[in-house]
Amino acid sequence: MMDLGFDLAGRRDPRLFTGLLFASLGAILEAVPLGVAVWVLEALLVRGEPPLSTIALVLILLACLVGAFIFKIIGGRLNFSATYDLVGRTRLRLIEHLRKLPMGVWNQRRLGSTVSVLTDEFSLYTEIVTHSWGLVVANIALPVVIGIVLMFSDWRLGALALLPVPLALLAIPWSFRLVNRAADRAFAEKQAAVDLLVEYVRGIESLRDLEADRGYRARIEAQLHTVEREMMRAELLPAPAIMTFSMLVFTGFTLCFGAGAYWLVQGELEVARFFAVAMVALHFARTLSQLVLYLAMARHAARTLERIRALFDEPVQSEGKDPLQSGPIELEVHDLSFAYEDETTLQGVDAAFPVGSLTALVGPSGSGKSTLAHLLMRLWDVDAGRVTMNGLDVRDLTLQTVQSKVATVFQDVVLFQETVAENIKLGRPEASARDVEEAARTARAHDFIMELPQGYDTVLGPNGASLSGGQRQRLSIARALLKNAPILVLDEATASVDPYEESLIQEAIGALMEGRTVIVVAHRLWTIQGADQILVLDGGRVVERGPHEALVEAGGAYQHLWETQMENRQWRV
Repeated sequence: MMDLGFDLAGRRDPRLFTGLLFASLGAILEAVPLGVAVWVLEALLVRGEPPLSTIALVLILLACLVGAFIFKIIGGRLNFSATYDLVGRTRLRLIEHLRKLPMGVWNQRRLGSTVSVLTDEFSLYTEIVTHSWGLVVANIALPVVIGIVLMFSDWRLGALALLPVPLALLAIPWSFRLVNRAADRAFAEKQAAVDLLVEYVRGIESLRDLEADRGYRARIEAQLHTVEREMMRAELLPAPAIMTFSMLVFTGFTLCFGAGAYWLVQGELEVARFFAVAMVALHFARTLSQLVLYLAMARHAARTLERIRALFDEPVQSEGKDPLQSGPIELEVHDLSFAYEDETTLQGVDAAFPVGSLTALVGPSGSGKSTLAHLLMRLWDVDAGRVTMNGLDVRDLTLQTVQSKVATVFQDVVLFQETVAENIKLGRPEASARDVEEAARTARAHDFIMELPQGYDTVLGPNGASLSGGQRQRLSIARALLKNAPILVLDEATASVDPYEESLIQEAIGALMEGRTVIVVAHRLWTIQGADQILVLDGGRVVERGPHEALVEAGGAYQHLWETQMENRQWRV
């Protein structure tokens, strides 16, 4: 049986098979009038009278008609409700699966590719699979029953009508190969178009500033024309195989009709039998030729399903079950190594982050600072060594446990199209309005929030576009305050704001750091002079460690970075 991906829903639905049974019974009842027609026609032309009274025949045909209608309605309702439910569950399970992937997957995969699968491809899969089950699997019964009626009517003519069918069936895998080839090319071009559109929307400000938006739009238009061409190919390429199938099926009808006419002239076949068999054979050819269209459509779903399965096949981060008690967290890394896309980023890193201490990670661009911070939060998993919390490897803890112990404030703040309050409550959804306001006050965000049209109930635009960089950053700090995690990771939160905003953010960060273990990814060294320890990374290794004064006096890599930044800081236009 064709793969429709129902296993991806994680459960079975008995409605599928009950619906299949009812739909098949409906197809059988739909074919019964053909058998009755053969029986009545023979009786009329041979004996000159119907085998049953007119009322009885009408009642039989009416019962078949009503029965087929009722069974098909029940079967269709069961099939559609089951398939839509299972596809919906599959989508939810896929979203949950994607949530557990290491962040490295998202860095390797362009956003447009995944968006294309989750939107266009999944919609296509949903549309096709819900119809394929009811129209293909269930309706296979109809040509089978008609074929049986045909053989019982006259086995010789029936055999001739069925003779080309095995050869016609060979056209189905041919059509599948054509569908696969066309669908793959169409998907690749659609994916490229989505990537271009995502890049255009993300970079529209820069494109307009550089007056390059028209040129980029021309690239998008050219790509969309390519998508249109490939989509047309996907629709038309299977046509030769489908037409070959239909031609062979109707060749069977032609053989049946021709042989029947010859035997009729030779007196070897009754007129009634000839017309009855010809009528059934024609109906058989029509139903079978319609079925191959649904089969080609189902193959489209199977190809789309392969791309959905590819996302499911991405390995998730393993989860353990070891408990982690509430309270202070001793965070350490032991002989840690990590490679990104076969390029070593960190190697042999050992470090301890004492409870309540402030540790700064510094070094030149590409030295591994941010990667180390991400590993501490378990956004990725280490290739070698361990990251531990209270002596337990984070891989032996649940992802939720690890994430609940770490709050983050990065330079690039992500806000959602929800209310201000909902954005602040992301890390603690059950928080009260009073808790939200208290966190906002501590983060120096309450005053500007109250100036918004609906205050805390104001719905933000995409990524808080209407807010300044400093305002967005203070909301991020309020979010981290409300989460109240024992470990805080900061990534130069004041790098791109004005001096006034910087002072407010520094005050908010000062309140946020109280009583927490803090790891700062530092780019401006004068902001971390008071750190308890500074880890200097270069080439993926910790080359120096210690407090600011000791590192400056040591005359090593840190002193060079410090002197360079001090010289640059004096530069003025």
